[in-house]
Amino acid sequence: MAPPPRRLFVDQFFVGWVYGPWVVAGLLVILALRLLLAEDFNLHSHAWGLFGNAAICFSIGCVCKLSWAMARVGAVRHLEQQLRRELGLR
Repeated sequence: MAPPPRRLFVDQFFVGWVYGPWVVAGLLVILALRLLLAEDFNLHSHAWGLFGNAAICFSIGCVCKLSWAMARVGAVRHLEQQLRRELGLR
């Protein structure tokens, strides 16, 4: 069975807002590693700052993903309750 197709929009919501911070965090880590490997020691302090920024972006991505998942679960629960009321099950 084929996996479902990936979409940029789910229920008129741009999914890039959820996964974007993780992409940025990955790019920052790559840039920081590149600066750490440079022979100019003056760039090393900037690399450590970029690692901090990457950690912040990663945590923002975690919060975005969690809140998006909770919102989707809440929407499904709301639809379930509405359907039950319409069918007279509760």
